[in-house]
Amino acid sequence: MYNYPEEIIEEVRLNNDIVDVVSEYVRLERKGKDFFGLCPFHKEKTPSFSVVSTKQIFYCFGCGKGGNVINFVMNAENLDFIEAVKHLADRAHIQLPEGESSEEIERARIKQEILKINTEAARFFFNNLNNSAGENARQYLKRRKISEHTIRRFGLGYSLEDWDSLYKYLVEKGFDISQIKQSGLILSNKNGGYCDRFRGRVIFPIFDIRGNVIGFGGRVLDSSLPKYMNSPETLVYNKGRNLYALNIAKNSGEKRLVIVEGYMDVISLHQSGIINSVASLGTALTESQGRILKKYAEEVIISYDADTAGQAATLRGLELLSDIGCNVKVLIIPQGKDPDEFISKNGPEEFKKLIDKALSLVEYKIRILKNQINTESIEGTITFLNKVAELLSKVDNLVEREMYLKKISKDYNVSEESLRAEIYKRVKPKTSFRQTAAIQSNFKVNKDKGSEIGVDNKIDKDEKMILALLCIDNSIYSLVKDSISINDFSQGNNKSLAEIVFERLGNNKTIVAAELLNAQVNIDSNEYAKVINEVNSIDDTRKAIAEKIRSFKLLKIEKRQKEILEALKNEERLEKGDVEKLKAELNSLLMKRKMI
Repeated sequence: MYNYPEEIIEEVRLNNDIVDVVSEYVRLERKGKDFFGLCPFHKEKTPSFSVVSTKQIFYCFGCGKGGNVINFVMNAENLDFIEAVKHLADRAHIQLPEGESSEEIERARIKQEILKINTEAARFFFNNLNNSAGENARQYLKRRKISEHTIRRFGLGYSLEDWDSLYKYLVEKGFDISQIKQSGLILSNKNGGYCDRFRGRVIFPIFDIRGNVIGFGGRVLDSSLPKYMNSPETLVYNKGRNLYALNIAKNSGEKRLVIVEGYMDVISLHQSGIINSVASLGTALTESQGRILKKYAEEVIISYDADTAGQAATLRGLELLSDIGCNVKVLIIPQGKDPDEFISKNGPEEFKKLIDKALSLVEYKIRILKNQINTESIEGTITFLNKVAELLSKVDNLVEREMYLKKISKDYNVSEESLRAEIYKRVKPKTSFRQTAAIQSNFKVNKDKGSEIGVDNKIDKDEKMILALLCIDNSIYSLVKDSISINDFSQGNNKSLAEIVFERLGNNKTIVAAELLNAQVNIDSNEYAKVINEVNSIDDTRKAIAEKIRSFKLLKIEKRQKEILEALKNEERLEKGDVEKLKAELNSLLMKRKMI
């Protein structure tokens, strides 16, 4: 993959203020000179996620993730470094140079061509629906009470019964057969020719967040199977990273999103004025979809089928969304109806009331336990309450836990004290004798290694601190260059970064902390962001760098002394000349240590 020049990456970073970018995902509040909010990368109740505007970095004190704006987008959108740069360049309307890799250029060209093919196919399907061949499809949509306005808004269409009508149409439009095939719209047949993937179906174009047609869904007009068919994954379509109708729902102005199962459910809801609804494209919710939902909503409400499979899917979705920090609830539709059915019979206002009454994750799990366990008997009630205690033991918010405890105690005529005791038995399980022994044994095995590992870790931290201080205050380079060189840094990522920093400052160029993380070497951006965050609070950088250089030199000496002493333990295996050299080096190190 093509690596963009350093100055291009820096231009992209500078044109994407980290506070603005992060604010698209996280609700930030200013506290002093920095900003804080709930971390988008782990579940938390109290904000531990910080954004330092002056240094253009973020850091979470809870999960340890950190970096600059590029690292943030990598984590938030599940992208690699170059993809994140492209994403931010697009956001800032920066034209990136074409890569030197012919493969990368060709891949980008094909993606654009597939988007053009999809757009043309969507027009073809839409026109089919509105001519004589689409009469049955129009009647189907009419029976489902879908208006002309809604048909146009969602770009609904119809695929003809013919085997290859779309294929012929796209070829006539001048598209390359290879790229039509890569779009997923056609399939190879046994005779060496091609046929359309979608035939005799109502077509639902799938749009990305920018309004590009990236794929299609198709529904039969009769009872034949499969009832629904979707585009395969392509260069432009990934079902686990997109949500149907999000391109419309994101502009609803609502602070919550309702997620349903199917295209028709979404369309029916939108037509009824509930435009803050999306669907998950026929697959179980993924973490990427969860992060997208969290980006656009403060609250996510799941409304899946009430059957066993739907219940399982709901639970999986709830757990996933909860784990990434979403405020998530479950919408229960009476008599197991789907949203489309319910609205047709009761109207949109009644559905909105159901949204307002949506159950929390804990309430929903308790409801499932109630349906699974017969509480008419004492044994059943005990089983139910024990499972509820297990469930409530995992609720972090003590007020929330107490509220549920009081309600359950009252409903099942059991004292709050006894239920609370069962909960806390599970909150703090006692460590078994076997576990204790294992921990002690593990400590005994590793304690001798601790000292050596500790020195290496301290050296690594000092190296990072020195580099961070140099980026915070470029003027201290004169103090550093006279005391340590690039070769003093450990082999690996720190040395690679040291080469970049020393080269820039040595040539009278500037470098800032966030820029340090632009380097396309395999560094741990989380660890560097943590160090930069620590350095950011230092007032006297000249004093700090002097202390850090001294600490660094002493640690390097200490490490080398230990290596020599370890070697001299087996003095009989060494040549006499080597022994003398090691002893001389040891004496020299002792003298250096006194002089530092």
